[in-house]
Amino acid sequence: MSKSILFQFNDAVTLAGEQITGCCYVRIPQDMPKVQIVLTFQTKEYSKVLEKKQIPYDESNPQMIPDKLIEKQMQVQITLDSPLKQLKYTQKKYELNGNLLYRVFRHYGTHESFIYTQELYNGSVKAGDYKFNFVIPTQFNMPSSFYYKSADGQKQGKCGYMITLKIDSTEEARTVMMESADVYLNSRFKESEQFRQLEGNIVHFLCLNSGAVELSVKLKTNKFFPGDKISVEYSVDNTRSQRPINRIEVRVINKLIFIDNDDVERIIEDQVVVQQNWDGLLAGQSKDRIVSLLELPKELKASLKTNTIKNQYYFQLEAIVDSFLTWLSVPVVCQIPIHIQEQQTKQSVNLDGWKLVSNLNVSVNEFSNVSVQQSYIP
Repeated sequence: MSKSILFQFNDAVTLAGEQITGCCYVRIPQDMPKVQIVLTFQTKEYSKVLEKKQIPYDESNPQMIPDKLIEKQMQVQITLDSPLKQLKYTQKKYELNGNLLYRVFRHYGTHESFIYTQELYNGSVKAGDYKFNFVIPTQFNMPSSFYYKSADGQKQGKCGYMITLKIDSTEEARTVMMESADVYLNSRFKESEQFRQLEGNIVHFLCLNSGAVELSVKLKTNKFFPGDKISVEYSVDNTRSQRPINRIEVRVINKLIFIDNDDVERIIEDQVVVQQNWDGLLAGQSKDRIVSLLELPKELKASLKTNTIKNQYYFQLEAIVDSFLTWLSVPVVCQIPIHIQEQQTKQSVNLDGWKLVSNLNVSVNEFSNVSVQQSYIP
């Protein structure tokens, strides 16, 4: 069965501070004497980390811990966007896995959730298919959309945006129809940040009087979309060194950090997302302004830096120097922070079978009602 409420956005991703524009299509199944149609824009940001520590367990005394606190049916996992009125005792504090008992610790990082509400229509409506245009304002300081869930489900983070259309029957005091859709944003990238660090340079003096190596690198920009190719211009001066450079390693590192409400930072990911090896050079040689390309993976998540989540990327260029003693080798590395933007594909709406009538002469120009609530994390 097709949905009775469909959303169509003019842009797949909106820049923070600009307006989210589009329309929603609504199929009213029957005449309604009095309804209220409300559109809501809501933000949600949090991080969750679940940790387990094994503790002693006496099988002969199963009542040593209240049964309602022990999860026996399945492994404990945190859930995403849990209901607001979830009972506290459903949050199991222990996990009994066979004869092993684990203490479960939950670490939450929360941020205030902003809710914008606008009444589109209030009155009687006849059965039919309707179209409502909307214009939703966003704030300049809103971060990019982000979602992460570890393979075991025990680490999750989200910075999300959603619009919801709800149709209430004021006579019956109930919600007749409701539908939500995700909205994607890109944070504003300040020009000062974009051009602050596009170049790196290092002069490294080798051990045992083996001379020095100079390495420099320059990027045209440090703002990219997933799947983009990074144009790298680099120079290597090995004329003052007595040792060859075996290879040039180029890589992009992703570091994801969750921050809980006690300001404790936990490293969730610290990995190389792409790496290539380029030709080295002999002692006494140099390379000047060599241009090469490094292609980024298409599945990268957007860069983010908030009070609860940090998702950062670093471009690194390293000269691997042949050393007489491996343990005396010191990395010759240039590092530049880069910014990854959110990327989505624009979705089309299938209106086959729809017969649009008057749109009730409504169009959302601004959200007059603004409220702030604390994000609820169970």
